[in-house]
Amino acid sequence: MSWALFHRFEDERPTDFHELRQFGNSLWAASGKVQTWGRSSVAEFASPEAAMEALAQRGREIEAQGYVRVREGIHDPARVDFALLTAEIREGARRAFEAIRAGDPERTFRLFALGSDESAMTIVHAASDLALGEPGEMEDESEIWSSGEWSHDEGGEFLDIAYRMLLACHRDDLPCSVEFDVLHDGLFEACIAAMAQLDGEEFFGTGSAREAVVLLCQVEGGEDMEGSVARLNTARVVDRLRRWIDLCE
Repeated sequence: MSWALFHRFEDERPTDFHELRQFGNSLWAASGKVQTWGRSSVAEFASPEAAMEALAQRGREIEAQGYVRVREGIHDPARVDFALLTAEIREGARRAFEAIRAGDPERTFRLFALGSDESAMTIVHAASDLALGEPGEMEDESEIWSSGEWSHDEGGEFLDIAYRMLLACHRDDLPCSVEFDVLHDGLFEACIAAMAQLDGEEFFGTGSAREAVVLLCQVEGGEDMEGSVARLNTARVVDRLRRWIDLCE
């Protein structure tokens, strides 16, 4: 183990984090509020073994402060574990979308999205109770296809584990040799796979209820909007997006 992440919880929601990563003779540590960079530092030791022992000791101290170890693994500066990233995005999105539904139980949410910024540094989600309706019913369908305009984004703290995995490739005080295009494209695919897995569990409904749902994955600066929509949605939704694109051209 050379990576450990800890969360403090309030009402079952993560509020604060501690993170430890060992590389060579160094032990990197960061802490702060979830969904923030926090403050980081690097300590040097006489050997990798000594740094590893320090990680274990610091982990015990953090747990004694009331934090829960939520993830541990190997810190590999040369690769991103995209299978794990997909799983963390899926479970984080599940909790986040559940929080949105629980926060406004009178609404029927039909639009769900996952995405990131053009730097592939964040994991964002959104939901809306807008209804796609029939062709021509909405004068302007742009809000349907632009998740940044949707009204609900509560529960982002549940995506903190995936967020920490991405930040490891962006911090100046951590080594990372992963090419940006690999990170960017891998993140986009992880978001699509996470949504597809949730859909396979019938998280977004079945039958006529599922027919009314729109699933989007949007990563700024490189999304294949039509391709991802086709992979996640019914033929009806795909046809509507193509119709809207044609109307906008």
